[in-house]
Amino acid sequence: MFGPFLPKVLVVDDDPSVCEFLKQAIAPMASGVSVAENAATALEAIERGNFDIIFCDIWMPGCSGMELLSLARQSKWDVGFILATGQVQIELIIEALHLGASDFLLKPFTISTLEQSISRTFRLLQMERESRAYHTSLEASIERRTRDLMRALRELEENYQTTLEALVLALDAREHETYAHSLRVRAYTLHLARLVSYPLALMPALGHAALLHDIGKIAVADSILLNPGKLTEEEWLQMHRHVLAGEEMLNRIPFLRAAAPVVRHHHERYDGKGYPDGLAGEQIPLGARLFSLADTLDAMTSDRAYRKATGLPEVYAEVSRERGMQFDPQIADLFLKTPQGVWQQVRDSLDQPLPSGSAVTANSLAPLLSILDPGCHPALPDDQPSGLTVDNPARGPRPGAQTPLPPRREG
Repeated sequence: MFGPFLPKVLVVDDDPSVCEFLKQAIAPMASGVSVAENAATALEAIERGNFDIIFCDIWMPGCSGMELLSLARQSKWDVGFILATGQVQIELIIEALHLGASDFLLKPFTISTLEQSISRTFRLLQMERESRAYHTSLEASIERRTRDLMRALRELEENYQTTLEALVLALDAREHETYAHSLRVRAYTLHLARLVSYPLALMPALGHAALLHDIGKIAVADSILLNPGKLTEEEWLQMHRHVLAGEEMLNRIPFLRAAAPVVRHHHERYDGKGYPDGLAGEQIPLGARLFSLADTLDAMTSDRAYRKATGLPEVYAEVSRERGMQFDPQIADLFLKTPQGVWQQVRDSLDQPLPSGSAVTANSLAPLLSILDPGCHPALPDDQPSGLTVDNPARGPRPGAQTPLPPRREG
């Protein structure tokens, strides 16, 4: 009836003769039986031995069986608790069950009833112990598998990073300085994104897009890509197709697919005169609008084969002029409110000094934590909300292709 294991039982009753009777009656169905004539003696016995079942009379002088049961529940004893009484009180029985009593016997009871109660109580106790052991094992297994998953994710991220670097270096091998330019533009774009409260979940895709914005230039002929002179109209049309080639490339790589729309639209203009689709205003994905300003910042402050770099004051003047035309006016305003030294610090973090710029103050350094920490939310200038929203950051509507602007040199 009890299987290969028998319970160890503690009998608690203030009547010594009852204790002796129960000890003799329970002995054949237990691995050991101890007795206690009051709650204090019972507590001492419980501290000394590991009991499976406590068989306790309810009415005892001093501490009653109900109080001992309550103490067992508070202390989370790993035991089954059987109460016995000669008085039938429904309220008492209900209270005992609420306190976690395993069974309730009414005196007088037969040996058969006692045996069934102990068997049932021990079986329930074993089930509870097995359940706890299973959950403990399950938690340990989940923790172990979580560690394994996190390790695998770290390895996957490292592989992703290797893929990203390989793609950018492939373009850098053809068009030198592309790698450094891409790193700087990514840092500028992500900093702007934090200023406009860009969704954190979308930050990795935006960073990938900024890093790989010109990856489509791999498909552009060297005679066009490396031409230091003025391009013909036909050559500019070929150059403009690099955004479509870049989008197609990223769409073929699952973990980069979310970055593809920003790559496609990073040459759109707020006034609708950009390419490839001539999107205007908020039709342009927010990530592409952010990138457009970051790209101009780096293009103007970096040396090119066809011109020398300008300083940050010239960049701020250009952004002010192009506010509402090339650039989203709200993003432009946030940029213009940002101390020039902040962008110097962003560039310094990549070991790329800007040609000029105002000094960085203690107050202007606070937002810079966001460069390397995606969880950091820098305060906006004057603590004003950006007012920008991401209705559909992954994709922007694509009306029919528009006639592109007159040729301009790529950033």
